[in-house]
Amino acid sequence: MITLSNAFRVYGFALSAGLRAIGAGLFVEGAKLLMSPVGYWRFLPNAFVLEEFERLPAGARVLDASSPKLLSLMLSRKASGEVYATDLDDEKIFTRWQRLADALGLKNYKVEYQDATRTCYPEEHFDLIYSISVIEHIPGRGDADALAEFRRMLRPGGTIVVEVPYRHAGEERVLNYDSKGTPLAEPRFYERLYDAAQLAERLENVPGLRMTRRVILGERLPLDPWLATGRLPRPLRVAILPFEPLLAAANYWAREGDGGGSDNCGGRPLAALLVYKKEGAGG
Repeated sequence: MITLSNAFRVYGFALSAGLRAIGAGLFVEGAKLLMSPVGYWRFLPNAFVLEEFERLPAGARVLDASSPKLLSLMLSRKASGEVYATDLDDEKIFTRWQRLADALGLKNYKVEYQDATRTCYPEEHFDLIYSISVIEHIPGRGDADALAEFRRMLRPGGTIVVEVPYRHAGEERVLNYDSKGTPLAEPRFYERLYDAAQLAERLENVPGLRMTRRVILGERLPLDPWLATGRLPRPLRVAILPFEPLLAAANYWAREGDGGGSDNCGGRPLAALLVYKKEGAGG
């Protein structure tokens, strides 16, 4: 099982990037990174992606179809190949993440609007594609469509890492705001919480992809209901932000398995992380 060292490396990068951004005159963006370096729910998933990235050959191309884009900045700094950061319509990829990339001197970092279910990239273009907490927000069969599109863009033998919310019992949430928190005139589909049956039916048996790893992530103490909602007074919630990586390191667990029964680690599951290889040469 993965160690915490990679997760803390991403945490350290966030802090150093925040200081460098302030030094380059991006005071607001730098302060944001220092105040909220890595979210509670991203701490361990980042580590799994970094582990897969470090297995890539020199010159490999990487696609970030995740939220937020901190990890893609770190990978761009370490990579000799191109790193693409995409989103359907979030202007922050330009106003925040591209500006940070420029401040860090990253010449191989590219941001673009793309629909994850039908991109403009050619076939077999990337060596690593990762999507953390995104495809569960695509309605209908959009999650499966996105995974099929990732497969199309991936070179034979390449890797895909996907993380989605996971519970003992699945659920589709309909809310009156979108994934960016923008209020809506009427409620609509917001996200899918997967259970074991839904993972198997929608994401695990994809033609041309071989799933090599299935990891369930969860927490021992129920912090998620407090951090993910408005239960805490806003000043207290803001005060917690810098310490979320430490809370995750202490409270999160990760284990191979289906997460369908009682959890040996205690607590409850929160997410499933799936790693795939594309069949073909080297796959």
